[in-house]
Amino acid sequence: RKADRWHRHIFAVGDAPGLSHYLGYGDVNGDGRPDAASAAKGGPSDKTKMGNWFAWWEAPKDPTRPWTKHLLADNQPGATNIQPADVNGDGKTDFIATRGHGVGVLWFEAPSFRIREIHKTLKEPHCLVVTDMDGDGDIDAATCGYGSKEAWWFENDGKGHFKNHLIGSNQESYDIRAVDIDGDGDLDILIAGRGS
Repeated sequence: RKADRWHRHIFAVGDAPGLSHYLGYGDVNGDGRPDAASAAKGGPSDKTKMGNWFAWWEAPKDPTRPWTKHLLADNQPGATNIQPADVNGDGKTDFIATRGHGVGVLWFEAPSFRIREIHKTLKEPHCLVVTDMDGDGDIDAATCGYGSKEAWWFENDGKGHFKNHLIGSNQESYDIRAVDIDGDGDLDILIAGRGS
């Protein structure tokens, strides 16, 4: 499309002190409309000291109107990446998230969005992919912690309990994808290195 055919609609202004990196999207509340999720990482550029949170925004019937912000958790130093998905198979949309400028991988269990830890000590897990990695019908995840220099995938048992698998060391990454690179019918991990 030509640029003049695109119309910008801003649903949050000045809402992410300390910067926001990634957006997740999906129907969080079951109303048939795609909602958005993001995080504020806080840090030195956050003069308000109000960053460090994960949240989602509820899309209205008319998406050009203001969206409603729902705070999932504050006091989350380094919050960067969040993706909606049904983690425990109960039909409700949960979230998997990383503290990419902090420590840890976690998920928020709907409907109260209680925090559940997936990996408590992984440093700077900046990137995140959320998909069915092993083809068993449930949602898994993978990340690369550039502070820990490790790549991991997190195997879900379908009920939100994860088995953590180290898949590479001496790895730093800002981006990670799950794709079938070799055409053998299963997913592989593609990592974009940082500083390499």
